[in-house]
Amino acid sequence: MISGNLAACAFVERSHLLRKVERDDLEEVFAAARLRCFEPGATIIREGEPGDELFLVQDGEVKVVTNSPAGAVELARLSRGAFFGEVALLTGRPRTATVTAVSDVTVIAISNDAMEGILRRYPKVRKLLQAVVEARVKSTIEKTQGVAE
Repeated sequence: MISGNLAACAFVERSHLLRKVERDDLEEVFAAARLRCFEPGATIIREGEPGDELFLVQDGEVKVVTNSPAGAVELARLSRGAFFGEVALLTGRPRTATVTAVSDVTVIAISNDAMEGILRRYPKVRKLLQAVVEARVKSTIEKTQGVAE
């Protein structure tokens, strides 16, 4: 839990995803969130595995890769302030991509259970996540079709 880590709590509170959430409601997130560190090349999440956490990138850079019929396709590089793991959170489906650390990375892992409470109380957060998913799906389709051609 990150409750005692003021820098991590402040980072979550100011994140694009959660900045409109009241401090009292974030206490549940702080209690459920964990700070995790990864070295370059480490796999954070793997495509096809079940997903039970959403991740906020606090420091470093990660690479998002998916498998297509033509092979692995890099979908994005994400850095400070970005988040990933939202598809599994919203759909309950397995991970849609593999995310690996490009540099030393610190992420804040928030359990899906804690995020569900936020999504119930803050429809705008759910709407933001859904918009991100839609944009990422569109981008994935464009990138994977480009590889196949």
